[in-house]
Amino acid sequence: MNGDEKTSDSTKNLYEQLNIQFALQVSGLGVWELDPKTYQVRWDDRCRELFGLVKDNVLPYQQVIQHIHPEDAERVNQALQQVLTGESDGIYDQTYRTIGADDGQLRWVRFYGRAYFAQTGDLYRFAGVAQDVTQQVLDQQQEAATRQQAQRQQRIYEAITASTPDLIYVFDRSYRFTYANRALLEMWGKSWEDSIGKSLLEIGYEPWHAQMHEREIDQVVATKQSIRGEVSFIHATLGKRIYDYVFAPVLNEQGEVEAIAGTTRDITDIRQAQDRLQEREAFLQSIIDLAEVGIYTIDLSTNQLIKSPRVAGWYGLPEVTDVATSVSVIEVSDQERVFQTYTEALASNASGYFNLEYGVVNALNGQRRVLRTSGQIVYNREGQPVRVNGSVHDITSQRSIQLTLEQQVQQRTEELAAANEELAVTNEELEEANALLVRSNDNLQQFAYVASHDLQEPLRKIQQFGDLLKGRQNSLSRDELGYIERMQSAASRMAILIRDILDFSRIATQRGSDKLVSLNEVVEQVLTTLELVIAETNAEINVDLLPSVLGDASQLTQLFQNLLGNALKFHRPSVAPLIHIRSYTVEGGALPASVKPTRVSKVYYQIDVVDNGVGFDEKYLDRIFQVFQRLHGKTQFAGTGIGLAICERVVANHGGAITASSQPGQGATFTVYLPA
Repeated sequence: MNGDEKTSDSTKNLYEQLNIQFALQVSGLGVWELDPKTYQVRWDDRCRELFGLVKDNVLPYQQVIQHIHPEDAERVNQALQQVLTGESDGIYDQTYRTIGADDGQLRWVRFYGRAYFAQTGDLYRFAGVAQDVTQQVLDQQQEAATRQQAQRQQRIYEAITASTPDLIYVFDRSYRFTYANRALLEMWGKSWEDSIGKSLLEIGYEPWHAQMHEREIDQVVATKQSIRGEVSFIHATLGKRIYDYVFAPVLNEQGEVEAIAGTTRDITDIRQAQDRLQEREAFLQSIIDLAEVGIYTIDLSTNQLIKSPRVAGWYGLPEVTDVATSVSVIEVSDQERVFQTYTEALASNASGYFNLEYGVVNALNGQRRVLRTSGQIVYNREGQPVRVNGSVHDITSQRSIQLTLEQQVQQRTEELAAANEELAVTNEELEEANALLVRSNDNLQQFAYVASHDLQEPLRKIQQFGDLLKGRQNSLSRDELGYIERMQSAASRMAILIRDILDFSRIATQRGSDKLVSLNEVVEQVLTTLELVIAETNAEINVDLLPSVLGDASQLTQLFQNLLGNALKFHRPSVAPLIHIRSYTVEGGALPASVKPTRVSKVYYQIDVVDNGVGFDEKYLDRIFQVFQRLHGKTQFAGTGIGLAICERVVANHGGAITASSQPGQGATFTVYLPA
C-alpha cells in the first residue's frame, strides 16, 4: 500500500468516526425525551445548558416549563398537548425563549421531535433534539430591521458597476451592446473598443445562443416586461459556467422602450454546491439543513481541517485540507486576527470557545464572502486539546445591506444639505416678495381711500345742489323735478357702490385680528342693525346655537350682514321671509369635492343660512361670488353686486370656503365652512 492509499484509508476511517453523536455535538444539538407516563424530562448536558441549569439532567415537566419565558409558555404547552393527543400528527417543532434557571440568561431555543404511538393509539415515546438559535434569531431580527430600513430608502440614483462580480450590460433595439461592465469584458476576454457597438454574433456567441437572446429582446420590447433565464457560456479564463440573467426594458419619456438593460450572475458554484448537497447522507444532512449552518472540525494531532460541503463551497477548497491551506483563502487583513483568536482559545486558562467574523476569497472563482464562525476546543481526559468543533454562517448579505445603507445615508445627507441651501435661497426670495406685497397693499389702501374721498365729494355736491333745486319746485315743471330726483337717485347708488368697493378693498388687503369670536353675538348684532327691514318684511329668523371661531369680529359681522341682508332682500312677493341659521361640525375628509378651504383643518364648522326667497339657477353658482355680478335687474332688487364677493373674501381670510345651493322659486342655502 502506498502513501496515497494510506491517506485515503485514514480519511475514510475519520469519516466513519463522525457518527450521529459527533454530528449532534458539532452542530450544537442536544437530545431530549419526555416520559408520557411520568412527565419526566430526560436530556443531555447540551439541553440542560439551554435552560441555564448547572445540574439535573432529569426534571419534572412542570419544573421545566417554569424556565420558559412567560410570553411563550402557554404556546409551548398548547403545542405539547396537540402532540400528545395526536392532533399534530405527532410532529413537534417549537422555537421559544428560556430564562436560565441558574445563570438568568435569556436564550432562544428550538426544540423539535416526534411522538410515537402504538397500534392501540397509546403514546409510548416522545423524543427529539434541541438547538440554541439565539444568534440566528438575533441575526434574523437584525436582517429584518435592516431590510425594512432599506425598503424605506429610495432607489439608488446610479448603479456602481465597476467592481461588482455580476455582469451588467445594455443592448440597443438592434441587439448591439452599448454598455458592458468590467466583469462582462473579462468573461468575453475582450476590450471595450472590441465590444461596444457589436452584435451577439460579432462578440462570439453561438448562433442558437444569439438567436435566443434576440427573441427575448423582442419580447421585452413588445411587452415592456422583464424576462429571466438561465444559460451556459464559456468564460474566457474559467471555462464553461452557468449564468442566471435578467433583461429589463428602459423606457423613454414617452413610455417606449429605448434600450434593454441586462444583469447576469455566475451561479456555477451554487449549482455545484446543490449537486454535492444532494449526495450527502440523508440523516446527517437533514440535521445540518435544519441548523442552516456549515460545520467543520480540526484534528489537532494531524492538523487536518474537515469541512462540510457548504463550508468547502464557500472556501472553494476540497472538504479535507490542512489548516494552512484553509487559512490561505482568508483575506490577508483578517488572517492575523483569526490566528490570534484561535491561539487565545487554545490557551490553558481560556474557556476554549471563540467567535469571530472574517472575509474569505474563494480559491476557485475569487468570490468574496463574509463569514461568522464559532468554535469550541475539545479536551481529552488529561486536559489536552485534541479537536476543534465549530459552525460557520455566511453573513455576506447582511454586511452588503449594511454597507449599501451607509452609502445611502451619506448620499441622502448630502442631498439634504443641498436642499437646505436651496430652501434658504427660496426663503429669502419669499421674504422679498412678501415685503413687495405689503408695500403693494399699503399703496392700494391709500389709493382706495383717496379715490373714494375724491369720488364722494362731487356726489355730495350733486345731492346738495339737487336739494337746492327741489326747494324751488314752484318754479319747476313736473319733468324738471323728475330729472332732479333721477339725478339724486343715481348719485345715491353711486355713493353706495363706492362704499362697497372701499369695504371690499379693505377686506381684500387686510387679514384682521385673530380673536375668539362668538358667532351668536355677531348674528345678534346684525339682527339689531337690520331690525327695521325685518319689521317691514314681517320676516321670521331662527338662529341655532352657533360656535365661536378665531377671527376678526368686524369682518364676520360684514359676512352675516350681507348673507342676512340678501335673504331679506330677495324674498318672494307677498311671502314673508323665513330664515334659518344652523351649524354642524364636518370632518375635513368629508367636505364636498368642490369645496376648497384656504386652510387645512381636521374639522370644520359648517354654518348654513337657509331662506325661502326667490332662489337662483345653480348654473350661475360660479358667478354670484364675483365682483359686480348680478342675477336680477336693478329695477327688481337694489344692490351693487359686491356683497357676496365681500362674503367670499371674508371666509377666505378666515381659512374657509363658501358655496350655495338653490332652485328658482325654492329659496337658497348659503353654506360657510370655517376651520374649527
